[in-house]
Amino acid sequence: MADPILHIKDSFYFEVPKVLYPCAYRSAAQFPDVWVSLDEDFQQWEAKRLLQELSDAQAGLPPAKEVLSDWQRWVHADHANFAKPLDEFLEERYTRLHADFVAWKEAQRQAALKDKSAEAQAKVERLLFDDYLARLEEQGHPQRTYFAFLKWRDRHQETFQRVREAAGGSEAIREYKSLVRKGELPDWSKEKIAAYNGHLSGKILIPQPFATLRNLYEKESGFAISKYLILEVAVGLILVVLFSRLARHLERGGPPRGKLWNLLEAFLLFIRDQIVRPTIGSHEHDHEHEHGHEPKHSSHGMEAPAAASSHGAAGHGSQGGHDASAAGASAGHHGAVGHGGQAVHVDPATRLLPLFWTIFFFILGCNLMGMVPWAGAPTSAFAVTFAMACVTFATVLVCGMTQFGPVGFFLNQIPSMDLPLVLAAPIKPMILLIELLGLVIKHLVLSIRLLANMVAGHLVLLGVMGLAFGAEAALRYASSGGVGWQWWLTATIAVVGSAAFSCLELFVAFLQAYIFTFLSALFVGAAMHKH
Repeated sequence: MADPILHIKDSFYFEVPKVLYPCAYRSAAQFPDVWVSLDEDFQQWEAKRLLQELSDAQAGLPPAKEVLSDWQRWVHADHANFAKPLDEFLEERYTRLHADFVAWKEAQRQAALKDKSAEAQAKVERLLFDDYLARLEEQGHPQRTYFAFLKWRDRHQETFQRVREAAGGSEAIREYKSLVRKGELPDWSKEKIAAYNGHLSGKILIPQPFATLRNLYEKESGFAISKYLILEVAVGLILVVLFSRLARHLERGGPPRGKLWNLLEAFLLFIRDQIVRPTIGSHEHDHEHEHGHEPKHSSHGMEAPAAASSHGAAGHGSQGGHDASAAGASAGHHGAVGHGGQAVHVDPATRLLPLFWTIFFFILGCNLMGMVPWAGAPTSAFAVTFAMACVTFATVLVCGMTQFGPVGFFLNQIPSMDLPLVLAAPIKPMILLIELLGLVIKHLVLSIRLLANMVAGHLVLLGVMGLAFGAEAALRYASSGGVGWQWWLTATIAVVGSAAFSCLELFVAFLQAYIFTFLSALFVGAAMHKH
């Protein structure tokens, strides 16, 4: 079975049960490039090519045997370095020491500024990476045997990148495969190929025409196509198809027919009347509350415009409101024509309604993808929820600045306070800073809230399903007589519990889409009204 934990993390493959997509590669030349790049045999071959290239470029490396030994110790010393090639080992040493040099130079600069000596400041500005390495060498730094190479690396950025690509890039991987195919390099052992086939079975790798992958979860360079990206595009296309058809139904007049169209219309109405208009405000909504009466609805819940009500009563009876009052038509038409046919300003709720419709249905679609077998919810990735929160934040800034102007928007963050100038001068700037910080934090929390709720559902399901496997492992360890009644009881609890939590997760998918949309509308509405 597919590993459930990987459905939470974005990846560059889709995972299905191994039996549905088995791998039966028979040679190293048949494996995907990204898998070959992680193999120890290939990395040894790559390391020898890299050392030869650097030797030809007179890069000043220590003896090859010492470099290879240090590289292997580095790989095995930390799990984070697992399967990293030699070029990353060398680059990591340069990057770390260069960052130390930048920090050291900044400390020297600050000390020179305190002394207020122009000569000392000029001396600091002339400091180079070579000077820092010379200082470390005098102190007996443990990596001093690599200092000659690090000086060369600092002066030859482009050359080093070219050498890295030549030794282990895409062309090098293809050359390695070709040499294995021709028999000029030894093929992998049967045991290794069988183990690799077991790891890759069930993994449908996504083609990457615009990127180079470091592994199945990280890209090396370029624009990589991930699983969640494909799912997001699929959700977007589904929404375009559904609501394009709904819009055509509404344009032809008459009420939407069928369960699907009525369901979609109910959602559109709910978002418009229960989320957007109350939080942002609209001309009609404000007018109705001012006179103390509820809005008039047709039999299907959509408002009938004044211009079309008489025609609807004469021509279509109780369904007349649908001629021009469907969700999309009403949103675009409402507020554009006033009494007597004179144009009026379109209210903010009508103008922003399509945005909140899109936010709600896109998040709902991404959430529901988590219920699809072997897919996963894109909203379980922080990049997705953060991007959605950035859309809300950008809307807040644009709408607020459009309403009050750039300066007025920031001044509007300060609550109205009748303070004397002596108190207002120090207090109001501090309040402004606090409010601006709160503005950023609440949008960040908006993204984390959605992420946490979607990830939590997956983790709970994973834990419940793991009960049965944990019970089986414990029983087999305690007794070799096979599973007993305890496993059957635990398995039953796990199945029933997973089904119950799946129903709860389905509810959470709708709830979190509603909460995100409601809070987004609330933030936008707050930015467009005086505090």
